[in-house]
Amino acid sequence: MNTLLTYEDQRHFKQWLELNLNSISWEGRYLDEFHQVWDHVFSPDISLEAQFALLDNIEKILTQGPMISWFKWIKKKLIVYVFIYKNLKINEISYEVGVSSSLVSLILRDFFIERFPHLEDQLNHKFHIGNILSSNLELSFDELANAYSFERDIRGSLDEDIMTGLEVTLYSDWEKLNQYFEDQAKEKIGRNFLTDRKILSKQIKFLQEVMLLFALGALLIFAIKVGNKTYEDYLVEKISLFSPNFFWLDKNISFKGESSVSDDDLEVQLKELNELEKIGAREVFEDFEQTTRYEVESDVVLTSVESLPKDFTVAGLELSNYEEIKKGGYRNNRYGRRKAYRVMMTSVDPESIRNKLVKILGEYNVRQVDNVKPGTQIPGGMYFNLYVPRTSLKEFLAKVSSYEEQSTILESKTVFGGPANMDKVFIWIKSI
Repeated sequence: MNTLLTYEDQRHFKQWLELNLNSISWEGRYLDEFHQVWDHVFSPDISLEAQFALLDNIEKILTQGPMISWFKWIKKKLIVYVFIYKNLKINEISYEVGVSSSLVSLILRDFFIERFPHLEDQLNHKFHIGNILSSNLELSFDELANAYSFERDIRGSLDEDIMTGLEVTLYSDWEKLNQYFEDQAKEKIGRNFLTDRKILSKQIKFLQEVMLLFALGALLIFAIKVGNKTYEDYLVEKISLFSPNFFWLDKNISFKGESSVSDDDLEVQLKELNELEKIGAREVFEDFEQTTRYEVESDVVLTSVESLPKDFTVAGLELSNYEEIKKGGYRNNRYGRRKAYRVMMTSVDPESIRNKLVKILGEYNVRQVDNVKPGTQIPGGMYFNLYVPRTSLKEFLAKVSSYEEQSTILESKTVFGGPANMDKVFIWIKSI
């Protein structure tokens, strides 16, 4: 807890003491000096702890007995004042002013017994503090007022109190005290000046550092520009680019207008050149006609597994329907004689079909083509590139097409070979 003494508190405390200002200031001659010192001692907005610390310092400065007694009397009155008007408890006052609880209790007891002598026994009991655990340490003025019907407007000083009119301004210690506060004011101004000067010095130092930084930056940029210019000039001297110099031309060289070749020879050479161009063009067209075609024969869609050949070993030797109808025809084998099959499937669950196909690969001794792993995932689905033995090809295709109703078998011919007694089968499972 830190009790604050405001301007109003200090003004009321001065009035509550009922000081005889005319007597204190020697018939008013030193009234201004008294008010000046009083305002220094009891400045506004100061804590109770700081106020008592200042009064203790003043006692150390003083050397004359009446002055010391007067300030001790002021301290006791201030303890009573905060007890009544700030409603502080005894232990709280003791803590803030730095005085023992028993001494605070004794000061308060004497004050109230002087004004209420008929309650001496009761007040002795209320303010008696035998040990640090005494319940009277928590005594406040509100509790005391409720017990004995006290009013808060109790007089601070009685008529017979001589301290209210003590001529303190006539003592030399009063002048010493006045000088002390003037020195304190000058010292405070000096401290403020030094503080302001220190702050200004820091600001000036900061500006100097900023200016130095800018100067170093400008110097660095200038040095870089000079260095670049010097290096550029050095490169220009070391590296020379070729540029034509017409003064180097040999003026003795002249154009010879006459040629040793006759006009007839030129005409013969022109005819020979035309013949060579014709021969070259004819050879190019002959080569183009002899170029091998690598087109793929159109796929044949098989409507069912039953339309597959009965014997795949002789399927490549069978005549087509066209050859059977047109007798005497020949079989066109430009696209190859080996057959390849593609199975196109669509499924909402391609992963399950893939697992089924992987299981039957070993059952039919199916081999993968090159290093393509069966069931390879690609965007849109997955595919199988396989070699299937001819002996079990029809059964294999029938089983594959049975896994999905939406399946189509395509037959085509290929010139690319494979393992003996095996046909190539490509299976595409499209995810939908």
